Amino acid sequence: MENIPQRETLFCDLGAFVRPLVISAVGAGGKTSTLFWLATLFRQAGRRVLITTTTNMFLPAEQCPVMLCRNPAQLPAAFFQQPLAACFSRWLPEAGKVRGFTPQTIDALAARADCDVILVEADGAHGFAIKAPDEHEPCIPQTSHCVVAVTGGGMLGQPVGPDNVHRWPVFSRITGAEPEDTLDFPMLFRLVKHPQGAFKNVPPGCRRVWLLNQISQNEKLPAPLFSTVLENGEADAVWLGAVQENPAITRRLVR
Repeated sequence: MENIPQRETLFCDLGAFVRPLVISAVGAGGKTSTLFWLATLFRQAGRRVLITTTTNMFLPAEQCPVMLCRNPAQLPAAFFQQPLAACFSRWLPEAGKVRGFTPQTIDALAARADCDVILVEADGAHGFAIKAPDEHEPCIPQTSHCVVAVTGGGMLGQPVGPDNVHRWPVFSRITGAEPEDTLDFPMLFRLVKHPQGAFKNVPPGCRRVWLLNQISQNEKLPAPLFSTVLENGEADAVWLGAVQENPAITRRLVR
């Protein structure tokens, strides 16, 4: 089924709202922007949101309380009563980033249920718009209810290779791409459908959302081609759009 989604319906297929709702973002091409877009949606719905990571990420550009601690499960409950907060383990001055927590630490935090939504950047991409996960990636908390696999749609039609694809050897093996091949939909579909691809390490029963980000609202996309990804169960929903634009998601396809 395809429709132009309303913001409040994007997670309707998760069923009843659970607390906390844990959403992990993986892949490349806009994970951090996606998390802050989601944070805005949940805040507008009156939910208290915590942002964190299982890898390294830049400090939030948006003004919000930031806590550095060894174990977020030991923080006072009052910290999580704010509309939006962020928590990390430590500052990495040489990288200009903050380091997050292990998936197990975030699972323990989720068990406390002090906030409504936990948004987790669970993968790294070194600024690339396309990637495949390495052996140790991604690092997804087992309590995740939804995993959003982000791919940079702005790369479509461009040649790919080690200079613009993170983990190129893995990407090449999974998709069959050779250097200077043009990134097209069949190549992206192979990345999404492969067991070691975009949805690698997703916990059993977790909702899978493929976000094709950086897609212009006026771009014509072959929506019927996405049906194979949905029908075969590699994804439960496909979002098409650009999370830094308004509206962020212009097309949504679900099983």
